[in-house]
Amino acid sequence: MDSGMIGKIQKSKLYAEEPERIRFDRFQVSFQGTNSRHRVVYDEGHWSCTCNFFATRGVCSHTMAMERLLGVMLPPEAMAPVEPAQAWA
Repeated sequence: MDSGMIGKIQKSKLYAEEPERIRFDRFQVSFQGTNSRHRVVYDEGHWSCTCNFFATRGVCSHTMAMERLLGVMLPPEAMAPVEPAQAWA
């Protein structure tokens, strides 16, 4: 292996330890849920999922799981807003 390739491998290891360097713009995944497979898409800050829950809420367990997996590699606007806790009377 040549020294140029060795240097690139070493640099790739450093980059992999700094995921905040990466920002996703768009991607599509197949997500195997408990009952069926769903298509999850991220495109320029917007999520979509083929599950019924996403159709009514605009967020679902599949998109939230992707947010957790990708963490700092997503821009802040890609994160689902957290619903405020219900006040107990």
